[in-house]
Amino acid sequence: MTGAILTLIGLCLLVSSTLTAAQTAVFQVSESHLRTLQDEGFKGAHALARVRGRAGDVGSSVRRVTGVLNLGSLGIGVATGVLTLGRGGPITNVIIAVIIVIVFVDVLPHSIAARYPVRLALTSAPGLLALIRWTRWISGPVSLLEEALVKNGEEELSIEERELREIQEIGQKEGILEESENLLVERAFRLDELTAWDVMVPRVDIFAWHENLTLADIVDSLADVPYSRVPIYRDSVDDVTGILYVREAYERITQGMHDLKLHRVSRVPFFVPGSLSLAQLMRDFQAKRIHMGIVADEFGGTDGLVTLEDVLEELVGEIRDETDVEEEEIRRLSENQIECDAGVDVREINEALKVNLPKLEHRSLNGLILEELGHVPSSGERLLCDGVRIEIIQATETHVVRAQVTRLTDPKPSDTN
Repeated sequence: MTGAILTLIGLCLLVSSTLTAAQTAVFQVSESHLRTLQDEGFKGAHALARVRGRAGDVGSSVRRVTGVLNLGSLGIGVATGVLTLGRGGPITNVIIAVIIVIVFVDVLPHSIAARYPVRLALTSAPGLLALIRWTRWISGPVSLLEEALVKNGEEELSIEERELREIQEIGQKEGILEESENLLVERAFRLDELTAWDVMVPRVDIFAWHENLTLADIVDSLADVPYSRVPIYRDSVDDVTGILYVREAYERITQGMHDLKLHRVSRVPFFVPGSLSLAQLMRDFQAKRIHMGIVADEFGGTDGLVTLEDVLEELVGEIRDETDVEEEEIRRLSENQIECDAGVDVREINEALKVNLPKLEHRSLNGLILEELGHVPSSGERLLCDGVRIEIIQATETHVVRAQVTRLTDPKPSDTN
């Protein structure tokens, strides 16, 4: 009986120690070393990059599992000692159990991770990704418990917010705050309420390149790319493996490195959960000195893409830089026909043409086209939908860029609301 219990305690401590060592090793590998590992094709390097981009999820999963294992080991050890040795030495049992747990789940794993960081990180990264998926089922209940425990703290914060809003109102009434400044304060309050989901570019609208393309393959289209950073993917946009900086691509091209594949030029992607508040997202961008994040879904795929510019636009309104294309989102050609950007919300098209195209939350014309056709169309391709003809004007490998929309039936003003 005692042997079985000791074996159980040993297994718990072994798993806990392994997870702690793996987590420590993963974040001891430098960014430059990680890029070298990816360039050289080391097994587990891409998984390691994904784990590093999901630091919050990894820390949360490891913390929950090791917490259960450590408490279980400690409790079983103390209880076994009391039953075996009697009640005379429970304090001694506790002290011995605590020392053993500290050695096995703190001192030992950190020492191993410090000695073999790269080998351990590459080996354990796929397992940590699996751990995130396996522990997702307990995330909901634990999150509810955490919310209940910090409820009082949230009430205090709300009181502080009310006081700040009172100061804001006084400043506005006294003329200290101008209208534009007051609007900026209002938007700042909303950053804690809005999430990455609210401002992200949906998955179907992401412009991306395959990682095995070479610089020679994209050199002709680089000048027309209206972005300074482009995600690259392996099998699909659900498997983003890097972020290509257009400026760095140009630098390699001028150096004559035309045959270099995109995955060897790209940087490690930063993955964020869609529920992350914009306030925290801005702090993360600032801390990591990056401008783009990939919004991951619950299955490890891609929900969308969010940039620092998206967050800042929630504060100061639309920002236009030198890469933005000055083109009308919707250009009316006639009473029954418009030309529009495929990222336009379907509701805007319904209002412009008085039609009734299917509309869902965050539904763009591009999303509608891809759902109706089941594939990414080519330029010139057409489709009919609810009395509307949609002709593709411009498209890439991953999404529609611009389209012409024509109403074929009588207008339906009552259906556009």
